[in-house]
Amino acid sequence: MTTAVAVDSRTSLLALRAAVRAVRQNPEPSTLGALHLAVQALPTESFHWNLEDGHQRVLKSVEFAEESHLFPRIGHMNDAVTDLTRTLPSWTPAYATVAMADVLRLLAVCHDHRADMEDHPLDPWSRAAEAGARLVAIMLRRTDARPADALMVRTAGEFAALMRTAVAANAVLGASNLAKEAARVYGLFPMGPRMPFENGGTAGWTRRLGGTTYRFELLGVGWHQPEYPHGRVEVRIPGSYEVVRSFTLTARTRRKVIDRFVSSL
Repeated sequence: MTTAVAVDSRTSLLALRAAVRAVRQNPEPSTLGALHLAVQALPTESFHWNLEDGHQRVLKSVEFAEESHLFPRIGHMNDAVTDLTRTLPSWTPAYATVAMADVLRLLAVCHDHRADMEDHPLDPWSRAAEAGARLVAIMLRRTDARPADALMVRTAGEFAALMRTAVAANAVLGASNLAKEAARVYGLFPMGPRMPFENGGTAGWTRRLGGTTYRFELLGVGWHQPEYPHGRVEVRIPGSYEVVRSFTLTARTRRKVIDRFVSSL
């Protein structure tokens, strides 16, 4: 591999990783379009036939997500919920509103994609459905005395964000795996995607960095440890009891860190 080709490969790989991060932070058609361009720009001359096929599959997956009809439906739901705050709950039964119809249709989409949610609580569609169910409960409990407008709008925003994440999830996973395998071919540092898991009171992800797989665990959620009253994040190598790194959570940071941790799965 010549110096010019090596530099081009590294630049294209870094651009692909940046595009993946952009979609993870803001999953929408514009960032997915940029991801599609980054995948297209990846040099494939040194790819073996299996990786070439994977490259084409990722292109199709990203294009499918970019053109998803769900993005405008998600935006319409969010707007419809916001419109509810301009009326009193007693004016129209919650079950008869446009907003409720939009929410229920999107919840049905979640269940179509992941019917066995109880067995896969960290799946993007499961997490979106959980937020949607909370939104339905809030909308049904609203009264003129307690309209819960701010809570309803905030929960609708969470539902919308998780729905967009679910729509883009396959594209992000495919592009992340492609970047990892391309890095190996180019002779660069491979970084695999995050693979979520949940086991009893433990949730987290595994991720391959270089030649080592690391296990990131969020501990102390739902059970008590005197020395870590607000929980902690531990980093281990699977199969080993040794803790490589440990991050203790505090009363001030616990909710923020946990939300950020789980949202990045």
